[in-house]
Amino acid sequence: MDLQALLISSLVGGGGGFLGDMLKKNGLGTIGNVVAGAVGGNALPAVLGALAPALMGAADGGAAGGTGMIMSIVTSLLGGAGGSLLGGLFKKAA
Repeated sequence: MDLQALLISSLVGGGGGFLGDMLKKNGLGTIGNVVAGAVGGNALPAVLGALAPALMGAADGGAAGGTGMIMSIVTSLLGGAGGSLLGGLFKKAA
């Protein structure tokens, strides 16, 4: 993963963490949600990237053109919101 993709995933994931906090208050605070979102925004695309060849077959070569970038942004946003909500669950459990 190159630096540009990492920065985009972190930025979009942080936005997803902020969105996750707006949808459901979880007690991490703004900075905590953005950080948890940035981590989740990088983790979900990495996991899906690792699973994609197994799920779609190795002959597929991946998405072409702008579709791959759009899916990367969507998965980073969802991963950011999920990371924020998951972080809130861990904080409440502790």
